[in-house]
Amino acid sequence: MVRHPMHRHAPLYLCCTLIALGLLVGLTSCGYTVVGTSPAQPSGPRTPLQIIPFVNRSREPDLDRLTTAALRHAMVQSPLFVATGDDPAAHQLHGTIQRFRSSPISLDATDTVVQYRIEADLHIRLTEPGTRRVLLEQEFSSAAVYLVSRSTTDRVREDVAAREAAVTRLAQQFTEQCLALLATALL
Repeated sequence: MVRHPMHRHAPLYLCCTLIALGLLVGLTSCGYTVVGTSPAQPSGPRTPLQIIPFVNRSREPDLDRLTTAALRHAMVQSPLFVATGDDPAAHQLHGTIQRFRSSPISLDATDTVVQYRIEADLHIRLTEPGTRRVLLEQEFSSAAVYLVSRSTTDRVREDVAAREAAVTRLAQQFTEQCLALLATALL
């Protein structure tokens, strides 16, 4: 019986074809994008947004500054919004940190606090350019948890650092919630 010359290479051919097909499917489904583009990039221009420095009515120092800075940083990276200075054609976002609460949530066997939960409430108001008509006004809360140091040598410094990291996480959560609300209000 005479065999076709390609027949003996059929398993190798099939294997190479399956690998090539797998690579093709993998590369097209993994979210690969060309540098400088974004799959979430809107087709139109980004919405200009002026972020007025937030007001702090809580007892937690710097939470207003951290939240304003986190929001401005997010605007730089946002495909939907662009942060502007004193542009009269931009929507304005005002914010007020209303309340800040800190409470122990976990104690050890000697009733020493091991873990704290911090919570804060943020009130935002988005106004339309020109008329300054209110487009969105909402209050929402965010929370973060941090552990207290068990160290005996430098406990105070570690506790302060843990609390500051939790406050920074709180500001970041405010930013994420705020961007989601803005996207639904303006788009």
